Amino acid sequence: MKLFTKRLAAGLLLAALTVGAVLPAGAINLPSIQWPFRRVAVESIEPGEYDAQMVVGSTQQLKPVVLPEDASDKTVVLASEDISIVQVDQSGLIGALSVGTTRVSATAGDVTIYYDITVVPDPATVVADIDAALSSNELAVGEVANISVSVSPSSAAASATVSFTSSNEAVATVNNFGRVTAVGKGSATITVTCGDIVRTVDVTVYIPTDGIHLNTNYLVLKPGETAQIRGSVSPSTAPQALTFRSSDTGVATVSGGGTVTAVGTGSTSIIVSNGDSSSMVTVIVNRGSASGSSSGSSSQGGSGSSSPEPDASGDPILQQINDAQGELVNLHQADVPVITSEMLNALRRTGKTMSVTGEGYILTVAGSDIRNTQNVIDTAVTFTPSATENGVEFTLNQGGAMPCTVDLTLTGDNAGYSRLYLYNEATGQWQYLNSYSGEVVTTDTAGRYLLTNDTLTFIHMNVYALLAAGAALVAIVVVYIVVKKRYWFW
Repeated sequence: MKLFTKRLAAGLLLAALTVGAVLPAGAINLPSIQWPFRRVAVESIEPGEYDAQMVVGSTQQLKPVVLPEDASDKTVVLASEDISIVQVDQSGLIGALSVGTTRVSATAGDVTIYYDITVVPDPATVVADIDAALSSNELAVGEVANISVSVSPSSAAASATVSFTSSNEAVATVNNFGRVTAVGKGSATITVTCGDIVRTVDVTVYIPTDGIHLNTNYLVLKPGETAQIRGSVSPSTAPQALTFRSSDTGVATVSGGGTVTAVGTGSTSIIVSNGDSSSMVTVIVNRGSASGSSSGSSSQGGSGSSSPEPDASGDPILQQINDAQGELVNLHQADVPVITSEMLNALRRTGKTMSVTGEGYILTVAGSDIRNTQNVIDTAVTFTPSATENGVEFTLNQGGAMPCTVDLTLTGDNAGYSRLYLYNEATGQWQYLNSYSGEVVTTDTAGRYLLTNDTLTFIHMNVYALLAAGAALVAIVVVYIVVKKRYWFW
């Protein structure tokens, strides 16, 4: 059987060869056979459109295209080289996490391409500019001040990192929060840094003055005469510069070097200042009196008839009131912190008016308005922002009884208010006053005042009065019912 099969196969092969040799070429058309598992390789990858720059927190979709279109396997594998900057999932969605630059690879088959991605900060969180200011540029040794820093845009404040350094820590130090402490005399520059932005503020530190020592306490001159005021400041390490000011230049003037020139008869004060410290020299100008001073210095001019020198222990303010040529005596609050009974008596006796100038106000007392001289007037008036209302508060005469009506003329920022209220201690409410006009408060009542532009309204009801009224109403109703009931059975 096997021999037969072999012989049959050999015969068929011989027949096919014979036919092929006899027939012309092309006489037989055999169908082509396609291999069903032919593999097409990936030739390239197109990246598609994408943004090479992203903002922190944003996302975008990558769309790589695998070529040729009939590639056997078009699967793309995506990966980020730095996942702290950019992360990517296999759908091609990438998210920007932090500032920096990295690459995202796209691989299909044996082909790999890269997406270069740069991540930038959100502009709303980037500081474009800063402004720095010191609460006080002049400090005494031991004092502190704070640096306030504002950033632009304001939305970047939360992410802003600010640092502070001092150019001279022997003069002033600064901590991480911008608190400046004065250490020693001199000047220093505080540098404020935020990223690439740098700002500076200067601070000057001085040694506070303990006192001013003058060569005289009072001068007696004739018109045209001059005298020299000299002084020193303690401690010796404190600034020694002195400034001089005359309270009444119609009586005497003073130069920047302390030379006093008598102008007209009367009395005035020469205020000698060094920073926050001041002292006073009383100057009396009389036409017929011999000139002199408390130090016994000789006169600076010609002779004349003599008159007694004022007692050095006397009150120079009283002397000014008595000797003032006009009706008005102008003083500064530092010179007269309290209008005493003696001063009130002198004003009432002479009929003169005293005007005391303070910071943000002028307090005026007319001698004709003084009712009694037993009470005194504290001339210090401090204006502070109200803790409960829109405006500023001040206390007049520290709450003590007033001897007369006074005028309080408001100056500077204090003059910008339109309404005045007095705090009623009994009711615990603000009471509107109509004694305020043209920036002048006219009052004879000491106490706590409020300046504001608001209209305050309060409804205050006495609880006991309300209960009493309710009880009375109930009683009336009961009586009415009882009276009417007597007639219900008729």
